[in-house]
Amino acid sequence: MLLENPEVRKNKLPNTEFLNVSIQLEKSSTNDWLIHENRTEQQKTWLTQGHQENHELSYNFSKIVQFYTIDNVVDTLRFLRKHQSLVDILLKAHQEVRKYFPSEKLRLKLSVDPESPQWEKLLLSIYSSPEYVDEALNKLDEFDQKWWIEASLGVAVNLYINLEFE
Repeated sequence: MLLENPEVRKNKLPNTEFLNVSIQLEKSSTNDWLIHENRTEQQKTWLTQGHQENHELSYNFSKIVQFYTIDNVVDTLRFLRKHQSLVDILLKAHQEVRKYFPSEKLRLKLSVDPESPQWEKLLLSIYSSPEYVDEALNKLDEFDQKWWIEASLGVAVNLYINLEFE
């Protein structure tokens, strides 16, 4: 209130450079703080969005670990982080595979070409009993026709689904 009325301010407050500088600095600091606050809010929003994505990715990884036996978990999860489009495919593949192979063991293994170590692919193996080879091959063929051929578009270079017998 004292600062609002110039007459009162003139009579009550000494006119010093210190006071003027303080007021000017305070105003400048306030503007800087507001600008900084806006940036902080933008960064906070960006980090929060990233956090939500990481949270979702972590949640999906935990589901994949539950659904599949994974050889070399660290390298496989690194590969999936690099090829995140495979995460949703693997989650959906589990549902689809279970329609044809309800109790068979499912294994994920990262395969690296020894001649070109940068070329990696993920193998999803469905383990079936050797006693049921023909039946398993027919089921895999039906699985391919009804779901995998279409679902594999765009990811077939990085993910292969095959049968193994044990």
